[in-house]
Amino acid sequence: MRRFVRVAAVVSAFAFFAIACNPSVDWSAGGDERRAWCDPTDTEVNHGHGGGGHSGRHFPYTEPKGPLSWQDCALNAFFIERGAAEAALYPAKGIAEANGWCYLAPWIPGQGTHHVRDTGVPTTFDPSGPQMLMFDGEYDNAPLTGMVWVVTSGHAPPAGFEGDNYHWHAHQVLCFIDGPFIVGDNISDALCAASGGVNQDSSGSWLVHVWLPVYDGWEATDIFNKEHPGI
Repeated sequence: MRRFVRVAAVVSAFAFFAIACNPSVDWSAGGDERRAWCDPTDTEVNHGHGGGGHSGRHFPYTEPKGPLSWQDCALNAFFIERGAAEAALYPAKGIAEANGWCYLAPWIPGQGTHHVRDTGVPTTFDPSGPQMLMFDGEYDNAPLTGMVWVVTSGHAPPAGFEGDNYHWHAHQVLCFIDGPFIVGDNISDALCAASGGVNQDSSGSWLVHVWLPVYDGWEATDIFNKEHPGI
């Protein structure tokens, strides 16, 4: 495994800029190409923290999720499906690890594993490609379930995808051991040290999960949901 410094940007050194690209996608109202997840049926303002008991916080959103405009739907679909096509090159955990994705966090109920590129995370936001991948299991054949976009912007997250349906979340403190590998979320310094790790302030790093449109028979009712009911 790589040493912590290779992915320090995951928790401490990201920057972000708003989407500048404007691909030409002609999806007129009433057309056949509107994605189902552009009209989420899961419209909660925020989502829970999962069965794994891990901690975290959401930016204080106040408006429930709802239908995207046709333009926002088209733009998000363009970037998300472009990212998904790249992620599809790594359909299983072992394939991803053999091709430069580092195993960063263990399997978590409702989410899966988190793998990060061995080149680290860029300091500018690129909507066309995720910084992390998630897999449904600890074994080499564990299938790809989704992607994660990450940005470090301090106390509050910046703008991200189009519309208001993406909801950032952050982790306060993560315990890293050499590798790097996350072995604890918001645990005491003593417990982290007993595990051979060091706590790192991660409160300024914001993540948004983007699920595959269909996985394990579940068609995404909200593609930006923090959790997946089939994992």
